[in-house]
Amino acid sequence: MQDRRRKNSPTISDLERINLKKTTYLDNLTVLPLIEEAGGAVSEALRQGYGHPRSTNLPGRRAQKALEDLKERTASIFGGSQVMFCSDGGAASGLSILSTGRLAREAGRGHIAASPVEKSSVVTALKILRNEGSTVSVLDIDDSGRIIPESLAEAVSDETGLVTCAWVNGISGIIQPIRELSKTASSAGAWFHTDASDAAGRIEIDISSTDIDLITVCSLKIGGPPGAAAVIMSDADPWLMSAAPEFSSMVNIPGISGMVAAMGIMRTGIEPRTRIVNKLRRNLLEGLDSFNVRYSIIGGGLEHILPGTALLNISGAPEKLHLKLEKESIILPSHNSTDRLSYLDRSGHDISDPDKYLGFSMDTRNTAVDVEHFVRSFSKISRTVKGVSNEN
Repeated sequence: MQDRRRKNSPTISDLERINLKKTTYLDNLTVLPLIEEAGGAVSEALRQGYGHPRSTNLPGRRAQKALEDLKERTASIFGGSQVMFCSDGGAASGLSILSTGRLAREAGRGHIAASPVEKSSVVTALKILRNEGSTVSVLDIDDSGRIIPESLAEAVSDETGLVTCAWVNGISGIIQPIRELSKTASSAGAWFHTDASDAAGRIEIDISSTDIDLITVCSLKIGGPPGAAAVIMSDADPWLMSAAPEFSSMVNIPGISGMVAAMGIMRTGIEPRTRIVNKLRRNLLEGLDSFNVRYSIIGGGLEHILPGTALLNISGAPEKLHLKLEKESIILPSHNSTDRLSYLDRSGHDISDPDKYLGFSMDTRNTAVDVEHFVRSFSKISRTVKGVSNEN
């Protein structure tokens, strides 16, 4: 006889869904939750049942046409002329740097200038190029973590073939002076590459009006599905990427379809979204102020930090702060990831206590309720810790 009480009791999946509704998600710069239109584009692509784009049969020809259409849409969104799809952002950046670095060295320009706070995929690609015979100069940053443009002007020469610097740092949200840096690189006759994954959809990007040669964009960062990324070139030879055979082009048409759909959504309404997330950020910081939480913002003022984003250094942070906040159903960027610790270390910060650095990044799906939840939870956790907060 069937146990009716068992049938009506909640399953683990039910409990997970219930908890998810209560979660305050503030890690949108690491992974932006899937945009509805992007999910719809993935489903439609799967329904179409494309073949392999290198096949000459009917399904293959349909797949090839779909890819060409997706490339055209991507190029149009970012003001580029050529596009190559990859499996993820790391592969896209590695492909870009290895290809341009190798071709530049073959042309007698084996020198590369790079930001000191790049992602691990960029650092790995630069190490490979250095082992192959290229030389790499590391640019200077100021106290806020921004590249000093004059350091690039001093570093470049007629032997410089490539300059690379992420548009936005995904840990601190600091926006780099990309237009000025790319102009200096172009004047020296060097290619300029920037990882725009953390900038795309959050600030205006049109590389046709800049001296940028290549940008890389990652699907997960803009509300698309996993398994897709893109290299967008301004006016480059379509075979430019062929110098890095380690990376093959991506043929995940459903994933790419979702990514391009997300690109289209994210490029519209940037200004009103900026106002919304900046207001939420301001309310969060004011909430911490109201509970006498002492903190400093990594990067100094907010004028050069991505909208809705900040990395805070909390004075006297409670032990296991991030874990305690997660138990309150608040999801923040990983406080002890290799990328974050490496960034903080390279930018001159003490990493003996990773818990004292608390980051967050907001999206328009966040609300004032999320801010209140975060501030109240933080206050409850830190209330008994001397020097962090007082009863309010």
